[in-house]
Amino acid sequence: MVTRVGGLASGMDIDSIVEKLMSAEKAPLTKLYQQQTKYEWERDAYREINTALGSFDDYLFDNYRLSSNFYKKTVSSTNSDLVTATATSAASGTLTIEGVTQLATPWQGVGTTINKSSDTKMKELGINGSTTISINSIKSDGSLASKAVDISISETDSISDVIKRINASGAGVSAIFEKGTLSITANNTGVTDDGKSVEITDSSNVLRSLGLDLADNTNITQAKNAKLQINGIATERSSNSFTLNGYTVSLKSTFNSNTPGETTVAPVTLSSSTDTDNMVDKIKKFVETYNGLVTTINGKLKETYNRNFPPLTDEQKEDMSEDEIEKWEKKAQTGLLRNDSILTNGLYSMRRTFMDAVGGLGDATINSLAEIGITTSSTTSDGGKLVLDEDKLRTAIEKNADQVASIFTKTGTAKDASKGITEDTRGIAQRLRDELKSFTGEIEKKAGKASATNQTYTLGKRLDEVKTRIDAWVDKLEGIESRYWKQFTAMETAINKANSQSSLFSQA
Repeated sequence: MVTRVGGLASGMDIDSIVEKLMSAEKAPLTKLYQQQTKYEWERDAYREINTALGSFDDYLFDNYRLSSNFYKKTVSSTNSDLVTATATSAASGTLTIEGVTQLATPWQGVGTTINKSSDTKMKELGINGSTTISINSIKSDGSLASKAVDISISETDSISDVIKRINASGAGVSAIFEKGTLSITANNTGVTDDGKSVEITDSSNVLRSLGLDLADNTNITQAKNAKLQINGIATERSSNSFTLNGYTVSLKSTFNSNTPGETTVAPVTLSSSTDTDNMVDKIKKFVETYNGLVTTINGKLKETYNRNFPPLTDEQKEDMSEDEIEKWEKKAQTGLLRNDSILTNGLYSMRRTFMDAVGGLGDATINSLAEIGITTSSTTSDGGKLVLDEDKLRTAIEKNADQVASIFTKTGTAKDASKGITEDTRGIAQRLRDELKSFTGEIEKKAGKASATNQTYTLGKRLDEVKTRIDAWVDKLEGIESRYWKQFTAMETAINKANSQSSLFSQA
């Protein structure tokens, strides 16, 4: 530790002199700090691009992984008061419901009225200690649950407690107790293939104490299946809503029955057609989303680099307002990825996915984006944005909606001569997602991820190298500063000694 002596003898401001000398000496360290900041900004700029790429990949996954997510079909019913339906993209043919003789109904038990309130304890009803009710009921798919649900009941429970416990049990039934009467109803309609709907085991007669005697058929309304004739076939369904040939059919009322006294009406026909407007909107959204990504990347590639705005040092920031700092750094951070090769190559790779036809499709006149009205802009400044001819797209959809959907959603393999694969059978979404995976991988090699350590990516290694050089310069500058103070201290000591001798001579 060097003893520091100020300018007491010389009258000089040694602190100020050393500070100015060190300011010049710190110039290389300042440049290293600025380089460190630029590397951090560049890393963050790359990661912003990767965030945008990830968002686009999620968009493709959510909307184009399955054709059923890609477009819809609308359904027309000749009598929507009797039968309605919705349809997936897989809906095919027409369905004709010639008659519905019975609608599906749920199992229901309604007890006799007892002179008790919801606050009455089970002990007052003759239930002592603890017991269990087991309930097994029909599921929405028409099958019985594989295991019954046990519901524990204690003598200290109130009727209200029991009702809540049944409803919260997940046993597939709903219970209410209103005006002294208990009602239990299955959540799903119909019966299983072997005629079951709700099975209740109540060895302690809890329900009987509440007025519901399961052995008394007058208390029980058995469930029924819907009975209908569809396309000439008599059939049953456990629910009034069921799926067939891509249609989800909803039965609203009985009709066309041979039962005396009922009015015979015409069969109800269901037919589906592609929702062209929805499909066009979906594809327009794809074009807009892709163009938005292209705009973001091109914006980084074309930004002007401001050489006159290097990163600010801590000393410089001390003399500036927050607003001035913000404006300066905004200019300093532009152009860091100007003409970057990773971004340029990534854009080209994405653009290339649109060029080739999608192999393995039936109609060779509708197997590429160009043939359905989507092309790359010829304007250079657009940087590869897509252009949509909506009329051409609508014509293609009306001709073969399934194949238009396949252009986007088809899964397959890339062309690979070494493996004997002569055509690319991947749809546009899969091609883009494959390129995005490669694109983000290249960026991660350069800039890493938030969770990555510095030694796993290029800019991280550079940051570590700069940090090592910064640490070395900090140590070096400490030595230089100590040397300056040692020299000035020696000077002050010599001057002080000379002053003392001069004083002695004057006295002599």
